[in-house]
Amino acid sequence: MKEIIQIDGKPISDKLAYRSIFYGEGVFETFRWKSKLPNYFNRHIERIQNGAKSLGIPYPSNEIIRNAILKGLLEAGILDAYVKIALLSVGNSVYYEDPSDYSILIVIREYERPKSVVDTTVSSYRRNSSSPVLRIKSLNYLENILAKREAISSGYDGALFLNEKGEVTEGTVSNVFFIRDDVLFTPAPECGLLKGVVRGVVIEVAKENGFGMKEGRFDLSILKTSDVIFLTNSLMGAVLVSSVDDRRFSNNSKLFEKIETGLLEKLGWD
Repeated sequence: MKEIIQIDGKPISDKLAYRSIFYGEGVFETFRWKSKLPNYFNRHIERIQNGAKSLGIPYPSNEIIRNAILKGLLEAGILDAYVKIALLSVGNSVYYEDPSDYSILIVIREYERPKSVVDTTVSSYRRNSSSPVLRIKSLNYLENILAKREAISSGYDGALFLNEKGEVTEGTVSNVFFIRDDVLFTPAPECGLLKGVVRGVVIEVAKENGFGMKEGRFDLSILKTSDVIFLTNSLMGAVLVSSVDDRRFSNNSKLFEKIETGLLEKLGWD
């Protein structure tokens, strides 16, 4: 079958990862480099490997991934950096066929400290809790982009997703936690969310310190009647939510302070 693929009228190399461009077929991880690989780097590697397996993308090796990151960081010479590594899909343009190869994309830039508190809104878009894509940190990111843009255009910093049942799931780039009566809550994976690396660390901090902890299904009314809400990811750690739409939060919680202290210690950011 004859096929011509061009960019700006010029033929492209067979090695170009155009499956990632066409279909969002690829996986990525982002994290903070603070003069060394993150303490939970192996969890990022494991997730990118599992995601590649789910999408049928050949996986190079942990060593190749690690060396690609270290090479980029050495050339960048940045001591506190934002790092994104993506495993891109290489193969033919028939959408249902398996990829035949991979390419590695690295993005490194100066780390920018996040806001200490953020205002959020509930996205008009709904997560499908049965979607397999939600369990993969994939390049199929349009829903997140649309929700973030919608939030910004309405004067908010970010958005929270509900699923088709009206249950709280996650933020556009974060996991969600909330505190009620000194008990820590977070949506369960079956609600339809990506289990973040820092999400797992926060749960460990809670369990190791004997804090009350519950994963489950929670509707918006429960979230909005909580004492404290915070978001987590591998770039910002834990960030307080000052409002969800018209509901504002005091953010006064000794439990959050203890969780944040334990998290920063484990991440090596203290």
